[in-house]
Amino acid sequence: MKEMWKIEQRAPFLTAVLSTAGGVAFVGDLDRVFRAVDVKTGATLWQTRLGTSVQGFPITFSIDGKQYVGIPTGNGGGSPRNVPATIAPEIHSPATGNALYVFALPE
Repeated sequence: MKEMWKIEQRAPFLTAVLSTAGGVAFVGDLDRVFRAVDVKTGATLWQTRLGTSVQGFPITFSIDGKQYVGIPTGNGGGSPRNVPATIAPEIHSPATGNALYVFALPE
């Protein structure tokens, strides 16, 4: 039960963390960043900034041998949207918008 690594940032994480058998974990935050991290080191392997807050549960699936990861984004729900305005006023997220983003993983 020893801490191996951590990610500290101003924007609260709003998603569950999805850990894969390939040693990659996916997580998203209020500042619209969705990222993949190495589960052994915590190093960011890839990240992108989406149209609105990244919320919900990342999923992974394969079609015809090609692996994908999907993540819902949007406003409302059970997210702590009013708290960040107090603790991190520099983070501005859009007032509207919902989407499902799906990314193909490299082979």
